[in-house]
Amino acid sequence: MRGAPSLAFYCDFDGTIAQQDMIGAIVRHFLPETGQAIVDKVTAGEWSVRQGVEAMFAEIPSHLLPQIQAFARQETRVRPGFAEFVATCRQRGWRLTVVSGGFDFFVHPALKPYQDVVSVYCNRLDDAGPYLRVVWSVPCDEACDGGCGLCKPTVIRRTRRPGERVVVIGDGVTDLKQAQLADFVFARDKLLQACRSLGLRHAAFETFYDIIGHLTTDLVWKE
Repeated sequence: MRGAPSLAFYCDFDGTIAQQDMIGAIVRHFLPETGQAIVDKVTAGEWSVRQGVEAMFAEIPSHLLPQIQAFARQETRVRPGFAEFVATCRQRGWRLTVVSGGFDFFVHPALKPYQDVVSVYCNRLDDAGPYLRVVWSVPCDEACDGGCGLCKPTVIRRTRRPGERVVVIGDGVTDLKQAQLADFVFARDKLLQACRSLGLRHAAFETFYDIIGHLTTDLVWKE
């Protein structure tokens, strides 16, 4: 890696750092009858991510928020190798930004041990009304075609620095737009399929140990 450029990692949370999609887990548990139909519409491209997530939580009464928070914290499991990956970023001076379509009450507790290294963008739920309302922290900018909810490409455009090589880590359809801005992608699940079909420079991973292994080779560094 001698003479290699500085890296800026933009990493998804649900299904990437967290071993399961936490929004999906919440919906299955608290909205079992109608939640899957909404998920299917988003997956089929009939609804945007923003429309789907807002619709899901708009059906959940606000008084259930404490139960949702406790459930999500209990169910969040960090993917193996993440602590070691953060340590590698710390040692190398690489920037690590977690960009999550999920919510602060499960993202922040999981990442608290790494707050000296990791920058975090995520959302919150408003329980002031009778039903929950999603509050998106980063709306789409003028360069995005919209519908993201939290817009991951907007975060990249706002925060990337000159001379950095952007590396995206993710697993799902919400990561595709940011993957298309990256110099390299570490992908799994639906994002991996999309990278293959679109010819994006990528490598598959299952744990963060896989990513660390790739970073010891010249794969990421090639133009």
